[in-house]
This record gives sequence, C-alpha cells and structure tokens, in this order.
Amino acid sequence: MCFEPRNLYYSTKPKVYISYFDGNKNVEAYLEWETKVDQIFEKHQLDEFSRFSLATLSFQEYARSWWTKRETDVINGRKSEVLNWEKLKMCMRRKFVPPSYVKKKRLREEMKELVEKGRNFIYREKEYVRREKEFREKFQALVIKK
Repeated sequence: MCFEPRNLYYSTKPKVYISYFDGNKNVEAYLEWETKVDQIFEKHQLDEFSRFSLATLSFQEYARSWWTKRETDVINGRKSEVLNWEKLKMCMRRKFVPPSYVKKKRLREEMKELVEKGRNFIYREKEYVRREKEFREKFQALVIKK
C-alpha cells in the first residue's frame, strides 16, 4: 500500500474562540463579555465583518432568540440591518444595558469624583493650617528675638 499525502488546507491564521453570550445575566455580565470579545478581536486583528460573524455565532438562549427576531424584523423592514461589530455593540447595548444603569453609573462616577475632590480639599486645608501654624511660630520666634 502506497501512502499519498493529501492536499490539505491549513489556515495560517490562529483559531479565535470567544465565550458564549446567553443574554440572561446581569448588565455587568454583558459589559464584561463585550470587553473580553473586544480584546480578543483587537489581539487577532480581525476585520469588522469577521468580528460581527463571530459575535453573532456566540449567541445562545435568549440572545439567540432576540437576534433571530431582530433579523426577521430587518427582513420585514421594521429594523435597519446591522453588518459590523461596532453597530452590533450599539444595538446590544440598547437591548441589554438599560438607560437607568447608564445614568446610575454616570452618577456613581460623578460622586466618586466629588468625593476625591473633597479629599483633596481637606488635604489642602490641613496643609494650609500646618503651614500657617509654622509661619506663626517662626514669626513669634522673630518677634521674641527683637
């Protein structure tokens, strides 16, 4: 028996795996999934259509049924077509990230910034009081010497 090598196609690109998204978890789970997927896409330098295809293939359960319904709405002219990763992210954020979450997050960030400014103010005020005390002590020492 003679062994003949077969002409096999081997891709030079590495395989890209992304985790599944089921759409049933909380907002943080979606945002974490999106961030992870973005990092993978950047690392592998995939084009927009490949990113879109891989992302939609990762949908399961509720996310899959939502996407299937959305595709039906596109066919029926009720929704606009989405064919790239950036538009898909915007579409998914509208679906899986409620506006109240965005507002709360922005308020938390503003509150954190105000607290930090307050800490800085208190630190500066303490520093000012310390320097003023030093100045008075030095001034009194000069007055006593005269």
